[in-house]
Parts: sequence; structure tokens; C-alpha cells
Amino acid sequence: MYLIPRNEPLGIPIDVPEEIVNNENVAVKTINGEDPFNIIREFGKKYMGLKCPHAQFTLAKDYLVEGSLSGTPLSKEYLNTPISITWENGESLTINYKIIKFNRSNQKFQQALERSKRRGIRDRLRIDDLEETNKTRTKENENNEYQPNCSPENKICCLTTSNKINTLIVNTFDVTGKSVTNKINEFIDKLNECVDLFDSNNYPIQLIFSKNSGGSVLLSNAIEKILSPYDDVDYIGSVRISDFTEDIIKKSSYIESMYDPETCEEREQENNPKTFGEWYSNPNIIKYGDVEHKVSQPSKIIFDKLIQTPSLGIHQLKKLMKNKRKPTEIVVYTDSYCYSACSWVTKGLKEWGGAIIVGFDGDPNGKDEEFEVGLSPSNNIPDINDIDKDNILKQYGYNLGLTVIETYRFNYEYNESIPREFLTDMIDERVNIYQFDQTEKVIKEFEEETKKIIEKYQTKCNPNNKRLVKRDEKCDKEINIEHGHGGYECGDKGEWSTKCVMAYCDDGYKFDYNNNKCIEDVCVNPPTESDNGTPSMTVNLFMIIIGIITLIL
Repeated sequence: MYLIPRNEPLGIPIDVPEEIVNNENVAVKTINGEDPFNIIREFGKKYMGLKCPHAQFTLAKDYLVEGSLSGTPLSKEYLNTPISITWENGESLTINYKIIKFNRSNQKFQQALERSKRRGIRDRLRIDDLEETNKTRTKENENNEYQPNCSPENKICCLTTSNKINTLIVNTFDVTGKSVTNKINEFIDKLNECVDLFDSNNYPIQLIFSKNSGGSVLLSNAIEKILSPYDDVDYIGSVRISDFTEDIIKKSSYIESMYDPETCEEREQENNPKTFGEWYSNPNIIKYGDVEHKVSQPSKIIFDKLIQTPSLGIHQLKKLMKNKRKPTEIVVYTDSYCYSACSWVTKGLKEWGGAIIVGFDGDPNGKDEEFEVGLSPSNNIPDINDIDKDNILKQYGYNLGLTVIETYRFNYEYNESIPREFLTDMIDERVNIYQFDQTEKVIKEFEEETKKIIEKYQTKCNPNNKRLVKRDEKCDKEINIEHGHGGYECGDKGEWSTKCVMAYCDDGYKFDYNNNKCIEDVCVNPPTESDNGTPSMTVNLFMIIIGIITLIL
């Protein structure tokens, strides 16, 4: 581990000790007599509020060094404790935390605060926001080939290089604030450009999520559908039974996205019903030991059906890629802190076997089997003040965000009892990359790792992931399942077997993995195939009410 001098946060000069400057390229041996990695690890456990140790470590690296006390309320005792640093060359230094009070009217502070707010309530002011050179800003690379093509605010970027790898970078799905429609359109327009770019070749695709705190699930659905077009992205979920939930649903547009999974009929005909139907009044009671969890009957969350009028002005993602890649030609990188809407992509791809999921960053000494692909795939309200402006919390200056719809695995018998946020999905591979920015050096590192992984998965695989299948048309006849398509299953020794299994179903059908069959999507008539024999699709995306149908924690 190395310490990098930071001498001007928010433009305010800071006197960095000479020892830190002189030892910038010397590894730190101990902090307060302990392994520095253990210091970060313990800080993450105590203050990051995440269940995955790798995600804790990813964020703790930033917040341990510099952060906002409003987001990470450290005690006076902790802040007054001296920090003794010893480098591998024997030099040492003892320093203390310094508290800097910023004027909220300071323009640079306001810009940083706004960047942190765009990531949602789960996140807080961090180094990325305080520095002009943060990873969400496009950096000028000497080699123009490695200059990412980015949307405004760098939400989504892409590039293709002579290294024969396509790169898609999604820094955030957030579209809250002013001009929501414009932000969605900017994201979609850039994604359309990226699709055209990737269609111009047959190279593998790498998708990089770095400290992505979520945002609009509509946009995350679009990313998953582009990469893995046969995935079901209409999620199954329930709401908790409570007076507060009823109040939230009546004041928001949640009810517009909820459908009976058996009939595809709207749960309620009115946007603001006085009472809810049997789906809510006859709830499911789930027992965890002696604790009862009371939730509504499961609904399908069908965002695509919400779009009814062109007057909303949202651009359309008009097509899938012509040169669709197989799952073994797509590598998705996650730092484990892939939160909320971001985890809808990684968990969805893992459950459907749509890509090779690879971990980077995280705890260098942590266990790979504890490295989750993402966290908290639930539908949330980022700020109840947007719905109830007179709530008691606001009177005391507090902000509260909470889960409204908890989602489940894709079980088409609709009898799951454990929300997905409590079910772990682990990575397929791990690489020794511990930082991401949009520089040529770092992007090349990812490209080289992607090439190795793609090569490996020509013959080998993750024996713990039976959902990732080496797709092959030869298996279609052998599995002999109507509307089903197959491939070779990963063997227990980590090599592709000769056993054919079903991998996905035709467009308009859903892959019932538990019963190994294709079932008709009751919400969609099976479409006719296009001239080239591939299904066509239009993904409609939109946003109603700022912060209500966004996924941010």
C-alpha cells in the first residue's frame, strides 16, 4: 500500500508532511503498529455499513483518508488518536486528522456536494467529488485511441482499441435532479452510439463498474438487455405490509409498475386507490424463526409497460446488437460495491448466465468466495422528503431513504421467500487490479486481463456456476425443448463438459430454470423473427417523478 499526497482538496492548500511526499513510491509497512490493510479492513467493517467485506474495503480506502463527517460520523476520540506511519525503508511519521470546515456557499464545495448527491443517499461526499481529476471526469490520454467517448457528466463511456477489445464504462445510473428527461436521453443516446461502435466489429466486450452507486433501474435494465438480450429483466417483487408503505404507494407512482405475474393485469386500476386489492389485503407471511415478515403477494415489475405516450419525450433504445456476443465473450468487472441498480445488472447476468463476472479492487487478502457481484438489488425511495414534505424527520434536518419493493429470484412459481439482497452471488474470476480511472494505462490493464479470461473460457469455466453455459447450436437438437436453446455445462473439474443443457429461450418466452422449460410470456405475444433469423426488440425507457422509480441507496 502506498500513500499519495493530496495537498489541495477543494482548492484549499494543505501542508502535506515532507515524509509523505518523499515516500510516495515506498510501500507502507505499518499504521499504528498494524498491517495497513487490517486498518482499512477494520474501518470498513465499523463504518461502511455494507455486508460484503470486499465492498467494505473498496469504500474504506477512500473514507479512511478523506471524507465528510456528516456521512461518516467519526467520534472525537477516534479523530484525536495519533496516526503513526512506518514505511518499508524505515522512515516514520506521526500525524493527526485535520478537520476542515467548508463554507457551503463555496462554489467548488457545492459542485462536489452535488456530485455526491447524484449518487444517492447510500453514498456520501468522497475524494472523487473533491478532486478535479476524479475518475468520473474524462482524462486526456496521450493516445487518442484510448480517449473514452462519454456522455455529459461521464455517466456512460465506451471505446474500441487496436487491442481488439470493446470497453463499456458505466460510472452511474443516476438521473435525479433537474432535467431528468434530458439526463435519460443523454444516457440512451450514448448507449446507442456504443452499440453502433460494438456492432462494427466482433471483438469481446468488457463492462467496468467502479464504485457505481446505482440510479435508475430503467437504465440498468437497458445495459443488461443489450449485453444479454434473452434475459428476463421484469423483476419479481413484494412490498412490506404497513401503513407507511400504503402511504408511500398512494403518493408515488410505484403502483403503475406492478402487475399480476399470472395474468399481466395491473394490480390497481387507479393510481391512488383508497384501498388495495387482494394482492395486498391477503398478504404472504414469511417466518424467520420467531419473527414474522408480512409482505404483499409478489408482483411483476414491468417498467417497459409504463411507457404509453410519446409526449414523455424519452428516446428509445431501438435495437439489440447485430453482432451479439455469447456470454463467454463478455466480461463484466465489479468492485463488489456495485450498489442498487448496478447490482440489478450484475446479479441478473449471474442468475441468467449472461456474462463472466470478474472481481477487481476489494480486499487484496480477502477470500474470493466472499466477493459478491453487487449489493442491495431492491427498489428504493432515496428521500422520503420527496413524497412527504411534512414528515417528522425533515423537521429535525434528517433524510431517510428506504426499500419499498424487495425483489426475488426468477422463480416463475412465484413462491420465493428470501429477498435477493440477502442471497449472495459470487464472482467467477478475480484479477489483481485495485484502482480504476479512465486513463490509457488502466484501461489497457483491463483489456489484457479480459483477453486472458476470454482465452481461458474457451476450454475452462467456473465449476461453481452452472448457469454460465458455453452456448452451441449443436445442443439445441439434443435438449429437444420447444423454443429452447442450449450449450455445454461446466463440469465439476472446471472444464466444459459434453453435457448439453438449456441456456435460454426464444424471445417472447421465459426460461423456467427450475422446471427446465420455456414458458410463454403472458405480457408479450411471441414476436416474429426478422429476416436474419434473430429476434427484434425495442426497449422503451422513461422516468416518472424524480427519485421515485430510481434505485439509489
